[in-house]
Formats: sequence, structure tokens, C-alpha cells
Amino acid sequence: MKRYILRYRGEGTRPEKDVELIRSLPETTVLDDSPRMLLVEAPEDPLRGALQLLPDWVMVEEEFIPLPDPRPKVRNRAADFERN
Repeated sequence: MKRYILRYRGEGTRPEKDVELIRSLPETTVLDDSPRMLLVEAPEDPLRGALQLLPDWVMVEEEFIPLPDPRPKVRNRAADFERN
């Protein structure tokens, strides 16, 4: 299953009835919760269908961005000379 970020874009605080509807969807797990966003793991079609009933919510698939290795590496100068 994929993971989605749901963001509430309406006025004021998010309606708890909306959150309860999202939580009640079959095979849906809320992984993280903040005042205006939810991170959920769910099948796409039921989640997208529920959000059509909740126009103040936006759904985006979670993306993973690989980070570079922060540890510096020593270059092998001997190997550089052997190639020439």
C-alpha cells in the first residue's frame, strides 16, 4: 500500500468528523497526525473517493528523496596514478 499526505486547507482547525471518516476507511492506517495534516497508509481508490466528500482536504502521494552520504571519503591517489 502507498502512503499519502492529507492536508486540511480550510478555515480554522480541521473538523474532527473528517478525521474520523478518514480513520474509518477500510485498510487505512494513520501513521502520523499534526494539526493540519495526516500521514496515512491506504489503498488509493477508497481514500480518493472519501476525499471527494471532503473538499477542504488535499491528497499527495508521499515521496522519498535519497540523501547523499554525509561522511567524507578519502580518495585513493595510488589508483589515480595507476590509470595514467
